[in-house]
Amino acid sequence: MEFILGCNYWASNAGTDMWRNFDAAAVEKDLQALSSNGVSHMRVFPNWRDFQPVMPVYAAKTKMHYFLLEGDRKPENPYYLDEAVMDHFALFLTLCEKYNIKLIIGLITGWMSGRTFIPSALFGKNVLTDPLALHFEQLFIKGFVSRFKDSPAILAWDLGNECNGMNEVDRWQAVAWAGIISNAIKAEDATRPVVSGMHGLQVYNTGSWLIQDQALHTDILTTHPYAFWCQHTKIDRYMALRTTMHPTAQTKLYAEIGGKPCMAEEIGSMGPSINCNENAGTFLRLNLYSLWANGSIGAMWWCNFDQDMLPYAPYVDNMGTETELGMMDKNYKPRPVLTEIKHFADFLSSLDFDLPPARTDAVCILSRDQDQWGVAYMTYILARQTGLNLRFAMADEPLPDAPLYLLPSTKGWSVMETGYWHALQKKVEAGADLYVSMDDCGLQHLEKVSGLKVIDSYQYREADSVTVNGQKISILRDRKYIMQNVNAQVLACDEAGDPAIAVNCLGKGKVYFLNFPMEAGLIYRHNAFPGPESAVYQTLFADHIRKLPVRCADPYLAVTCHQQGDEMYVVICNHAETDRETGITFADGWVLDKTIRGDISRVPAFDACVAKLKKL
Repeated sequence: MEFILGCNYWASNAGTDMWRNFDAAAVEKDLQALSSNGVSHMRVFPNWRDFQPVMPVYAAKTKMHYFLLEGDRKPENPYYLDEAVMDHFALFLTLCEKYNIKLIIGLITGWMSGRTFIPSALFGKNVLTDPLALHFEQLFIKGFVSRFKDSPAILAWDLGNECNGMNEVDRWQAVAWAGIISNAIKAEDATRPVVSGMHGLQVYNTGSWLIQDQALHTDILTTHPYAFWCQHTKIDRYMALRTTMHPTAQTKLYAEIGGKPCMAEEIGSMGPSINCNENAGTFLRLNLYSLWANGSIGAMWWCNFDQDMLPYAPYVDNMGTETELGMMDKNYKPRPVLTEIKHFADFLSSLDFDLPPARTDAVCILSRDQDQWGVAYMTYILARQTGLNLRFAMADEPLPDAPLYLLPSTKGWSVMETGYWHALQKKVEAGADLYVSMDDCGLQHLEKVSGLKVIDSYQYREADSVTVNGQKISILRDRKYIMQNVNAQVLACDEAGDPAIAVNCLGKGKVYFLNFPMEAGLIYRHNAFPGPESAVYQTLFADHIRKLPVRCADPYLAVTCHQQGDEMYVVICNHAETDRETGITFADGWVLDKTIRGDISRVPAFDACVAKLKKL
């Protein structure tokens, strides 16, 4: 599939009012400028308020009488769609086709930039559960999709813009709404993919909107990885390693938990009040290569133009919200983010190959009761610093084959189904290795698995530490386990002398056990990366690291390997603010064939190298 590269779009002259104040000349000027700078895809938003301006008409004693369109107009179609506004969209599609721009259309756009835009007939209703709202939403989709489905400019249908922000619902209301909207779309057009358009999804039932539920009803999942808004991402500077790895970590999590392609549908810096435009461009450059290398099917900036001078809601209501996020200034001069999009578009067009999927070195299993996103995020960064590329999986789902399993920062007394835990042990007994770090939780057969016996335990919130390879690691945990060695090799003890890190043989495999939740302890720690914790992974997983086809010891360099037969493409992303010597080595039999981009021995700050290896 072609990499979806572009931006989220509102007309430069009107923003969210673009459909009711449609200016074809202004729109065409926008599209020409964007297209000439590498934008090949846009996500656009038919403002629900304007396309279906249905209003209630009441009789005596406020008894519902019937519905009209705003201005006491009779509807011209059974879908209560405004024909004049629909004609504006038809012209817009013609202009997009002229400039070879493909569109993802966010159908139910009732939420945008801090403001709700819904028909007045639905004021005061929960538009995700109310029967009348669901009725009009299905009418909207039926009328809109059936009219425009033959346009070659349309790539995909999006459920809507962050509809999980419109109203509060429980899980089953959320999944029912997604099913209703997706089925309505597919009933009118089964030829195009349905895109989620949601943000902030969860792994387990800790919230209403789950990754796997969205995957059930859509063909493409989406992340909106804004460091400013997402959980656990703004503890460090915008250009810090934790932050620059966020979009890739979250997009991989969604794709691998959901089993569907995923893209960074909205990515942005939140403007010069948060970070300078130069940093925004640098951040995007690094993440374009990182997302591409790690299987994302696209990246789209938010958004195309500044909206600071528009006299419309929501811009006049919220001075600081999303008004200075444009890729161009008012004179259509590209800012750094648009320059980087053009460079990346030129890079993609120069390639004579499709990048194979990245090699997976280990599976990270997320369990119940923990902060799944926080633990997954921290585990991903630690693994990347050791050269390992993770695949995420969810406990209770089918257990994938892997040489190494990571079960990080287990917590609570409902960690996983018993059968899954037994299956995991069988994988180890057959030759796989297992890493477990433990918080306040219950793990069946703990002594057999870890080689350590629990003597006693108690609630524990005092500071503690362990030293690994001469480096002191701070410990944060909810329960202190006093353990005694039975069969394990103890590698490190805490300050009280209790085993903290151990290795135990289990059948043909090994279990690496931590008597503290190392990953969870990093979630709220400022400037944690790079830190001494990666030394634990480096020490425990040394045998697996030695087997990597490409090895690089620099914790700032994230390497992905993409093998296809006797050829292998290598992408090296530098997450440091300084140029880095790679010191890269290849496994026996692999040699450098050619460098496609950059220099494989030295990667500039926040940049990437792409090379091709061949097998002798």
